[in-house]
Amino acid sequence: MSRLVHIVIAKFKPEVDEATRQAACNQILALKDKIPGVLSASAGKTFTDRSQGFEWGWVFEFKTKEELPLYTNHPAHQEFLKNNKPLFADLIALDYMC
Repeated sequence: MSRLVHIVIAKFKPEVDEATRQAACNQILALKDKIPGVLSASAGKTFTDRSQGFEWGWVFEFKTKEELPLYTNHPAHQEFLKNNKPLFADLIALDYMC
């Protein structure tokens, strides 16, 4: 069975404190229960120095690639972006089928 994997790697702005970073992580994980089609979700902070300044990441899995736009355009995801995008210095998103 193939599935879509959606990965986001985040670099917060230096002035964003650790509690705010963790809160953003918790909010992204909460989307699993708000957006239909999410098979699994995980998120966390790196513990190595290999990430070139990107400290946090999350992974969402979906059954099909057609579900990705439903997720990205969902009001709960859009609300997350509205509230949290100003906190990020940079983001990398990667999507693939496996």
